[in-house]
Amino acid sequence: MSRKREVAAVVLISIGLLILLEPFVGFFTIVALVLLLIGVLGLRRGKMRQGYICLASGIGLLLLDHIMLLFGIVLISLGWFYIRANKAHHGQKHRTQQNFVRTSQHNRDPWMLQSSSSWHVIGDIDYDLSLAIADESETVLYFHGIIGDLDFTIPEEYGVEIEANVLFGQIGFNSDQRTGTQRRQGIWNRVEWQSSNYETSVQRVKLVVFYVAGDLNIRLSA
Repeated sequence: MSRKREVAAVVLISIGLLILLEPFVGFFTIVALVLLLIGVLGLRRGKMRQGYICLASGIGLLLLDHIMLLFGIVLISLGWFYIRANKAHHGQKHRTQQNFVRTSQHNRDPWMLQSSSSWHVIGDIDYDLSLAIADESETVLYFHGIIGDLDFTIPEEYGVEIEANVLFGQIGFNSDQRTGTQRRQGIWNRVEWQSSNYETSVQRVKLVVFYVAGDLNIRLSA
């Protein structure tokens, strides 16, 4: 779709939303929906910065106009986290954390790798497993949040299983180092993958990720 046609489509859809929804919802809600639409189109065209700004602005306006909507989303997300965390860890004991904002950087110094589940509204995660000291032969890392920026570097000697879902945003993953990083962008991005050496590896890691909006990058390193 050309730039002019895309702009025309957004204008027409915006006018249609205004006509249809104006009797039922407020002006700011309509503006928020238009911003969300522009954000999604931006992500689909690869304009990540523009897309994220529009998505964030649209979500912000929606939440300001519907504060109970935010409360409901948080409660649903937290409840879903508890259900999924237990399933991901198969009922095994693990560390659990809930934070409004979670920042965790393990990309410079050696660190202890343990099975864990983490829920947060906003997350900034950067894990380099080549620096990790594993506490167990099979580690499960589960991250669940509303908005997140996550980077994982995993050495090839690990057996790896990935189950990742990002509703709005992108997932970058190099399942084959010869073909480079492949990116899934837009709406409902999903990756399910298991390395061929998962069952036979001495060290295994299972990565489970779920975010409403996020930028997830997973690199398998030599």
